[in-house]
Order: sequence, then C-alpha cells, then structure tokens
Amino acid sequence: MTHLLAALLLLQAASPAPAEIRTITVSITDAEGRAPDSLTPEEVAVLENGVAREISSVERDTRPLSVAILIDSSEEIQSVYRLYLIDAVSSLIAKLPDGAHYSLWTTGDRPRKIVDITDDKGAAVKALQRVVPAGGNTMLDALVEASKELKKREGERTAVFVITARTIDFSNRDRYRAVDEASKNADLFLFVAFEEGTAPFESRTDYDYVIDKLAKLSGGRFERPISALGAKTAVLKVGADLQSPWRVRYATLPEIKERRIEVQISRPGLKVRVGPNRTTSGS
Repeated sequence: MTHLLAALLLLQAASPAPAEIRTITVSITDAEGRAPDSLTPEEVAVLENGVAREISSVERDTRPLSVAILIDSSEEIQSVYRLYLIDAVSSLIAKLPDGAHYSLWTTGDRPRKIVDITDDKGAAVKALQRVVPAGGNTMLDALVEASKELKKREGERTAVFVITARTIDFSNRDRYRAVDEASKNADLFLFVAFEEGTAPFESRTDYDYVIDKLAKLSGGRFERPISALGAKTAVLKVGADLQSPWRVRYATLPEIKERRIEVQISRPGLKVRVGPNRTTSGS
C-alpha cells in the first residue's frame, strides 16, 4: 500500500499543471481602418514566447468605453485652434461608439478639464469655443492627470486621445515620469501630433519619446500630419481604434512569468495591433 501511495504521489507530481485561460485585447482593422464584422478562432493565432497556443474564443469587446481627449491649446497655435482643431475634436466625438463617455482637456498653460466625463456629444463644441489658447504646452502633465481619472472607471475600456502640435513644452514631469505614470492608468493611448510649433530639439525629443512609448506599450497608434490642416483626417483615422476591439481567449500555462505575445490573422487584408504583455487571466 505504501508503494502504491508513493507511485500515485509521483504520478501527481509529474502531471502537467492545468491550463489557464487568459484574455488579450487586440485591435483588428482593414486597410481603411474598419473592423471586420466577424472573426472565427480558426482565423486567429496567438504565439506566446514563440509557442502557438490553443484559441478558446474570439469575440468583440463590448465593454463600455471611456476616453479622455486632450487638445493642445497653447498660445502658439491660436491661429489654427479654431480653424481646424475644434472641428477635428467634434468629428472624433461624433463618431464615438454608442454609449461611450468622454472627458475633454486642454493643455495650454496648465492641464485643464473643460468637460467632465459625459455621454453628451454636444457638450464639446461649446466648451472648446470658450477656450482662449494661452501659455506653453503641458501635454505630459495632462496625460497623467487625465489618465488618473480613467483609472477609476472599473470594468470599462479606457483610452487617452491626444491632439497636439510641436509647441514649447511647459510640463513639470519629464518624459520618463510621464510614461511611467500614465501607462499604469489607461488601456490605450492614441496620438495625432502635427508638425507645427517652435519647440526646441529637446522638447520634440520628449514628445517623440512619450508618443512612441505609450503607443507601443498599449498597442495604440499615432499619426504625424504635416500641419493642422490634416488634423481632422488623421484624428478620424486614428479614432477608428476606439471602435469595439476584439478579445481573444487562449489556453496557456499559469507558471509563465514573462509573456511575449504575437497575434496573427490569416484573413487577407486585416491588420492586428496589440500591446506587449496586455493579457489578463480569466474572462
């Protein structure tokens, strides 16, 4: 009996750990930025640290969306603010998914919330028209302050959308601190940074670092139109990522400490974006 018990214990110890179901959220679009109407598990492949994993389900992420929209209102761009940026922001808000909430922030002089979190799509234009562009750009500080509020929106998809020029940076935070703090607060970061403004080389380097890092960490996007004239087109293109993304569930091993994820789509014409290590256990 003792030998039998020992054999059973050895067999138990040698048995592989039960699989864990993890979920990864990805953006899947065609060349025009539109999401497909449907996908099957057979069309999706998840590679975790180079190993193909079994897909258990693929479905649209229907959680409510809350997005903080940041717009550069520094003095340098006062000539284009009313000409192009108000229209770009109002067009973005008009195309938010049904039931979405948004807050609106300006970054000139200091971070300032001009519309509290709401689903009223008509509130933005009135608030933006009352803004008088002034001061330098505090985009790095506004990223952190706006994203902190999103962190409180438990159970929702959260995103930060930034529309900025390359104006002189007046932020108190440096680029490293801004990325470190903001990245912990929201799921997705999207940027449109048009090439206007007199920011010195160091400020431009800060902008590029923050935009590139936060977009890559979150699986987000950025566009760099030459001028504010192209802001609306770029905003609507990047804003397509705010439509319902996809949640892919796959089976893996629970003891893996670091997970490098790659997602592939077999259907021609579709592109997929995912931030590294953006997986969660369970449903």
